[in-house]
Amino acid sequence: MKKKYDVCVVGGCSIDMTCYDTNMNKTEIDFGGKGANQAVDAARAGAKTCIVTILGDDKYCELVKDNFSKNNVEVFAKIAQNEVNDLAKITITKGDNSIERVGKIITLFDKNLIDEFKNVILSSKYVVMQNKTSYDFTKNLIEFCYENKIKTILTPTKPDLISIKDNKNIALIDKVSYICANEKETKIVFNSDNIEEIVKKYPNKLITTLGQKGLIFNDGVKNICVDAVKIKNVVDTTGAGDTFCGNFVANLANGDAFEDAVKNAQYASAYKIQIKSAQKGMPTKNELQKFIQKLNKSRKKK
Repeated sequence: MKKKYDVCVVGGCSIDMTCYDTNMNKTEIDFGGKGANQAVDAARAGAKTCIVTILGDDKYCELVKDNFSKNNVEVFAKIAQNEVNDLAKITITKGDNSIERVGKIITLFDKNLIDEFKNVILSSKYVVMQNKTSYDFTKNLIEFCYENKIKTILTPTKPDLISIKDNKNIALIDKVSYICANEKETKIVFNSDNIEEIVKKYPNKLITTLGQKGLIFNDGVKNICVDAVKIKNVVDTTGAGDTFCGNFVANLANGDAFEDAVKNAQYASAYKIQIKSAQKGMPTKNELQKFIQKLNKSRKKK
């Protein structure tokens, strides 16, 4: 079957209401949600992208769809009647964020959504999921993609749900193509504090981000540690992980080798944290290339 989309993100959207420590009396309203962020970033990175989601029928519904359209993301949405879209109350202090989520749209994802939009999923090279939904939905989506030979990328936002502490999750994890997780998520999912041993067991599959220490993965021969990209002015870390994931999958869809896709995604994440809001800081392909060239030029001077 010919693939129409490079990337299909299956996940939620939210309205971000952000306060910055520079002016705590002012709330800035923007678009967010892990699924939405990953889709927007993948599209900006050059991948033909769509999102399968659920939206409430409140005043934000058309605005969310319009935002996707402006970012070249095709939307396949089930509209939940008499439901409001999820909100994320974000506080930024010294560049780092704390997030309080309000709403229940994400809890409405069920197997019916997969059935309704199965042709969209089947026409995609890669499917991205976040594990923010119920366990059954994540399980059904992973198994549907595996059975139909569609590569998957998982960001385990609720790591305890798919922890291999429960033996049934070992086989489920094996059906996922790639996992992008932070240090805490990795330890919970794989039920161990030994990050180096964990990534060694999942070569060219598990990428663990380590914050200011960079990231680690295994290339099939050895563990590869990549230093963090040094950024002098960290403004807002909201969406940094989503930027990494979206850029990573876009790079893979573009034909990049695994290690190149990882390193490029790390630069994308570094670019994002210099700019306010989750989505506004996500770079286009050209913006990222210029950013990398500028950094490399600066390093050569030193």
